[in-house]
Formats: sequence, C-alpha cells, structure tokens
Amino acid sequence: METRTIVPIILGVLIIAVAAFGLYYTGTMEKDQSLSCDRTDLVGAFVENSRGEVIGFVSRIEDFGNQSFAIINHGSESSYGEGGRYTPVPVGALKIAEPGVVQPDQSKTVVLNRSEKYLETAPYWDPTKMDDPVYESRITGFFGVQPVLCG
Repeated sequence: METRTIVPIILGVLIIAVAAFGLYYTGTMEKDQSLSCDRTDLVGAFVENSRGEVIGFVSRIEDFGNQSFAIINHGSESSYGEGGRYTPVPVGALKIAEPGVVQPDQSKTVVLNRSEKYLETAPYWDPTKMDDPVYESRITGFFGVQPVLCG
C-alpha cells in the first residue's frame, strides 16, 4: 500500500480510539460494571446517582415481557417509605457501585446515572400495564438501555 492510503487509515483508527476513550471516561459509554441479575442482590439495594447521592432504593423486581425492571421507591421525605413514588427502571440501567462504596449500615448499593429529577419524570409504575408492550417500550426508551431478563 502507498503511504497516502495508510496514513488516513491510521488517523481514522486513532480518531475512533480517542473518541471511544473520551466517551468511556466521561461516563457516556458505560464502564463494564454489570449487575448480576440475582433478585436477592438487587432487592433492598440503595440507588445512588453518579455523584454518590442516595436517590431511592430497589423495593422489588418485576418482569414485563422480555425484561426485568427494578421498581425504585423514591421521592418521599420520609426516607422512601409509604408515600414515595415507584418507578420501574430497566435492570440494564443499573450498575454496581464502585468497590468499597457501601452505605453506613453495610447495605448494597447500585448506581443509576441519572438525577433524582430525571427519575421523577420517568414513567411511573402501573401494575395494570405490566402486559402492555407499549408501556414496556416507553420505559425502555426513556432509559435507553437494552432489555435484560433476570433468571
């Protein structure tokens, strides 16, 4: 090959590599911190935003169609008790907390890279729509993740 052909190819690969690193570093492209899809690992876990602020907790796991959703209790002033809002979040949108990140009482913690305000605008949990594919796709589209079905 001629040098004129090789140089653009090398530059193209280099640009793609730098862009991918930038997306990874800024959090736009998720680091591989996948959750195990064990329901017992998820239920009761605190949910933090990317700044480490607790924004809710996983009250239960529900399956809709071909994926599992963590039902997040959030938004109540009484530490997410009765009166809090329940929002279905695709399990694929949750990541494990950084190693060593544990709540003071040694509880499990997962991370949702969204603010509490964003979570408040998400579709609310409606158990009457559990079999509605439009409802499921609306939730999945809101969070922009691939379906994950817990075993």
